[in-house]
Amino acid sequence: MSAHHHDHDHDTGAQTLGDLVSVGIDIGSSTSHLMFSQLRVGYPSLQRRRPEILERRVLGRSPVVLTPFSEDWSIQAEPLKELLEESFRSAGIRREDIDTGAVIVTGEAARRENARKIAELFSDEAGRFVCATAGPRLEAVLAAHGSGAVSLSRERAWTLLNIDIGGGTTKVSLVIEGRIAGATTFNIGARLIAFENDGRLVRLEKSGKPFLAEMNCSPAVGDRIGSDILTPVASRMARLIFDLLAGEPPPWSDIMVMPPLLELPALDGILFSGGVSEYIYERESAGFGDLGSLLGREVKKQAEERDFRILNSGEGIRATVIGASQYSMQISGETIFIPESVTLPLHNLRVLIVQVSWDAPIDERAAGAVRNAVTSMDEEIRGTPFALVFTSPPFYGYGAAQDLARGIRRALLALAPGERPRMLVFEQNIGRVVGEMLAADLSIPCVDEISLDELDFIDIGAKVDGEGYVPVVVKSLAFGV
Repeated sequence: MSAHHHDHDHDTGAQTLGDLVSVGIDIGSSTSHLMFSQLRVGYPSLQRRRPEILERRVLGRSPVVLTPFSEDWSIQAEPLKELLEESFRSAGIRREDIDTGAVIVTGEAARRENARKIAELFSDEAGRFVCATAGPRLEAVLAAHGSGAVSLSRERAWTLLNIDIGGGTTKVSLVIEGRIAGATTFNIGARLIAFENDGRLVRLEKSGKPFLAEMNCSPAVGDRIGSDILTPVASRMARLIFDLLAGEPPPWSDIMVMPPLLELPALDGILFSGGVSEYIYERESAGFGDLGSLLGREVKKQAEERDFRILNSGEGIRATVIGASQYSMQISGETIFIPESVTLPLHNLRVLIVQVSWDAPIDERAAGAVRNAVTSMDEEIRGTPFALVFTSPPFYGYGAAQDLARGIRRALLALAPGERPRMLVFEQNIGRVVGEMLAADLSIPCVDEISLDELDFIDIGAKVDGEGYVPVVVKSLAFGV
């Protein structure tokens, strides 16, 4: 932890526990960039006594660079390593200063064969942060959090759309009163068609070809392409985004990456994020050899013509990497148990949900629930590291927690050591109670007050010096393409 202090905000009841330094890297189909943030952790109020991220302050931002691809469209590692190293130098931050963070590989970049290797390389290089290949749904969710759409929707009880337009895809999230109610993704983006200053075509993605075909145009890489083609293509892309959101059928089969949203409710507004949003909000005017500026102008025009209320977003091109920290990083409770024999961090633990009740006999029911969860694992993933996540009705006594621990012990001792979970996670604040009861027979770390779903993977960070909690990064890798 980079700075420690305990203080109080007497007006709100909030209590600050300390600060974490976080780094986020977004490797996208169009651009890549890095951001350093300071995360203030504490209790939000006297009534909510579990640590949360209270405040974020940006410490440094790298330049936004075009994601480097080789001739066979594999991502090149060395230029990205150089971006990382230069960003650390410019921000005056050392690798050992980093407490947590994430590498997010998104959009078309996530589909490249070596994308995961690249993410892992960065994770090794940059220290104690994790890597995730964000599929279309997760990327839509991250962008909605990073743009500020989720927090604005929650604060004002509004229904909003966040439309994230990047290089390869357009991700849309429907946010109702702070909750992601739906998401969809279209194969529409600024760098489906890329060109040099003289108009020579240097990149044409498969998803860009139908737009050109509608204009009876089938150029090859190296051909020149002018504004008489590019402007109508951008206009068509913009119209299609809103036509699809209005429920019109897709003009060709592979335009939809995910199923469409159901009929949209009445909206209080829309926000834009992603690289193209920089043009929509007029924060960028330079061109980068793609459709970005044209598409931004046409999208804004379509939104205004269709009487959408355009709201300002907190972030544009950097929304996904900011959202990765806001959405995917949680802070555990302080009633956790980490055995001395266990070294953190732990990475890429698959989540298995164990549903337990407080009905007697608690120990027998818990043992059966654990056995059912473990035996339900598909054969091909047996042997991979996993965490058991215990969901239950509201907790009502430590005697019940001790009975739960007895049931867990019975079920886990019946398993071979290689078949046991690497971590136990509890929704209720009983991690220390259970962990201490298991300690004599089972050296398994236990954390609590974490919310997870069946399709999540998690990374457990090292225990924060001088504090009683650990950072937990949640990754929905099952949505990867």
